[in-house]
Amino acid sequence: MTEQSPKKILVVDDEIIVRKSIRQALMCAAYEIDLATGGEEALKKEAEKRYDVILVDLMMPGMSGIDLLRSLKGQRSRAQIIIMTGYPSTKTSLQSMQLGAFDYLPKPFIPSEIRNLVVRALAAGCAEE
Repeated sequence: MTEQSPKKILVVDDEIIVRKSIRQALMCAAYEIDLATGGEEALKKEAEKRYDVILVDLMMPGMSGIDLLRSLKGQRSRAQIIIMTGYPSTKTSLQSMQLGAFDYLPKPFIPSEIRNLVVRALAAGCAEE
């Protein structure tokens, strides 16, 4: 019987409280969770580690969540990318989905929402392999 390595998750948000609360919500599962403060840091981490799920804030200084999504998809990242935003709109939701996001999650959300969404994203990623 082989032991499966933990699924890798990256949380990208410029707000430390959001990063930590998402990490806390996901800690009950056996995930390896990393945090990034912005797009550039996230791209470096993804190049080194190859994540299964990346949760990305839409509005960040410097590289926006949409720009990060484009970059990740351009690099052929296998990660399922979830866009999170405190400023949801039909325009950004459609744009995110058209660019290949797995889902679009308005803030605020409750821990069970983020846990369920990550489980669905991981299942979808397994189906693609």
